[in-house]
Amino acid sequence: MIKIFYLGVAGFIGTLARYFLQGAVQQLWGSGFPYGTLVVNVVGCFLLGLLNGLFTGRYLIDPLWRNSLTIGFCGAFTTFSTFAYETHQLVSTREVLLASGNVVLSLLLGFFFLWLGIVVSRVL
Repeated sequence: MIKIFYLGVAGFIGTLARYFLQGAVQQLWGSGFPYGTLVVNVVGCFLLGLLNGLFTGRYLIDPLWRNSLTIGFCGAFTTFSTFAYETHQLVSTREVLLASGNVVLSLLLGFFFLWLGIVVSRVL
């Protein structure tokens, strides 16, 4: 039961972090493109790579904490469903170029920042 509690608390914090970061980015850069979701997902990919790199390599921590941070926090922080919905909205409004850009940028930047997180974890 303690595992579920830690996952829930980490997920709650991840959800709030996503809400505030996504909103701040959208307010800063405007609503013509889903910048907030892109930034959140890219940051989440970096964090997941960094945390997994740290916790499976140099710093072996209790699986309870590792799962809470990676599954709980990062899982709640990132959002594939919002990415899919916003891309669909762009297609629905005939913004096919922006929709395509969202898909390509999300995938390329996501993989790149996941890799970068792993690289950074090796240096720490």
